[in-house]
Parts: sequence; C-alpha cells; structure tokens
Amino acid sequence: MTPPSERVRVHRLAKTGLGLAVVALLLAWYGSLHAEKHIAGSPLRQARQSTDVIAEPGTWYERLVDRAEVGIFSKRIDRKVFESTERLPAIRYTLQFVAYVLPFLLGLAAALMGGSAMAAIERSGPAQSGHFQSVFAIMIGGFAAVIAACMVFSVYVWPRLPSIYTS
Repeated sequence: MTPPSERVRVHRLAKTGLGLAVVALLLAWYGSLHAEKHIAGSPLRQARQSTDVIAEPGTWYERLVDRAEVGIFSKRIDRKVFESTERLPAIRYTLQFVAYVLPFLLGLAAALMGGSAMAAIERSGPAQSGHFQSVFAIMIGGFAAVIAACMVFSVYVWPRLPSIYTS
C-alpha cells in the first residue's frame, strides 16, 4: 500500500476523456434506442408504419413514472417532446444533432483524449497514472462514435440511396 501522500495523480486528460466517453455513450444510446419516439418525421418512425410508437406503460413502476410525468407536466414527456418537434423545426434539428451528431463528435474526442493521455502518462513515467481511465476512454468513446455513426448513416444516408441498394 502506498501512503496517501505518495499516491500518484491520475492524469487530468484521462479523467476528462473517460467522463466525455460516458456522456457520449449515454447520448448515443438515447439516439439509437429512444430518439425516434421524439423526432417528428423520423425515418425510423416511418419505417415502423405507425404514428404511435410511444408505448403505454405496462409494469407497476412504468405506471408510477407515467403518473408522475402526467402530474408534473400534464402529459407524458414523450408526447410533449414529440409535439414540440412537430411544431418547431428548430427543436427537431437540435434534437437530431444531440441524438446523432453530438455523440459521434464527443466519442471521437474522448477516444483521442484517451490516446493522448496514454502517451502523456507513458512519457511522465511513474509521476502520473491513469492507464485504466485512458483505455476505457478510448474503448467507450470509440463504441459511442460507432453507434452514432451507424445512426447517422441509417437516418441521413440510407434513405437517399438508390433503390437498387435498399431493396
């Protein structure tokens, strides 16, 4: 055990990269799993051929959350956000940016930060630590960037491909 006075500091870039990677992953998961419910005119929403993809609550805790949402906001959050993206294109474009483009940029930045932190830690010798944080910033940030890139491709590029590629 190293006494607390002799502990090696974790490199700041490694901690920042890991935090950024986690945020990017959460946004990428939102974009890939939940954003289609909120974005009016979403190709993913149209592919389901259903205007109502917002599921009704089933389990007891979903009903509890539903009651709380209705009590606070007078409507379910999903419906309120969807109606605002239907009315205002600025909100729709902002939500698309946050759900699809931002996770890609943040994930890429986190992976690069993790790599830079790893190089800086190696150069500093035993003066700094943070290999764990750096490696996971690279892995999680890269994963988030891949998820977001797939969503950008499926939402923006795939609908514009000629039918020979899509049928």
